[in-house]
Amino acid sequence: MALIDFKCKNCGKEFFEIINKDGEKVFCPECSGENVEKVYKGKFYGKSGSCSGSCSGCSGCH
Repeated sequence: MALIDFKCKNCGKEFFEIINKDGEKVFCPECSGENVEKVYKGKFYGKSGSCSGSCSGCSGCH
């Protein structure tokens, strides 16, 4: 399972969905359209050690 941010290309609504598997169809909660795209917000702070420690709302990377 993954929590993924999306943006509808039809009406511009930004929303998130819990996705259980790849290829699962996602529909906009505003206009019911399926013309949506994944939205990547911010930076990924994985094991690379690139976190500067200045992020707010951090989930424990430092």
